Amino acid sequence: MPNPLDAQIGGEWQDIYSIDKDRSYLVSFLSHGDLGTGDVHVNFRGYPGRTTIPHCQTVILEGKKTIRGTTPCFADTAGTRTVNGIHATVYRVNQDADQWHILYAWRHAGSLYTVSEHVITPYRLPRQVFANLDRVLQSLVLVRPQS
Repeated sequence: MPNPLDAQIGGEWQDIYSIDKDRSYLVSFLSHGDLGTGDVHVNFRGYPGRTTIPHCQTVILEGKKTIRGTTPCFADTAGTRTVNGIHATVYRVNQDADQWHILYAWRHAGSLYTVSEHVITPYRLPRQVFANLDRVLQSLVLVRPQS
């Protein structure tokens, strides 16, 4: 079984810490288990001042032709979850670092936030990932920016 993630920025399990020019951010945590036991990969994203779903770049190869475009970064809604006062929409088809993840997205105070988890061993069943993501929402606390 992989080691438990602690969500400590700068900690042992942090994988990605990225802030874009538009102030959107991605903080990712990854734990590799022992041989054959699988990985746990969880992403947190924030889109300050924006509530719309962002678009991701796409590249499709058709023979020798490359077709470039965009697509919504989150798609294929699969209902909603309400946990800890957070009313999140569930997405099953996601792009970029959230590909192959189940993703929860919600809006708060004029911004969009997401948390997602990769559907892979040891959590290869969606119900297991839903339980993990519900547990993440249950433990979130609002951190107000310092003035």
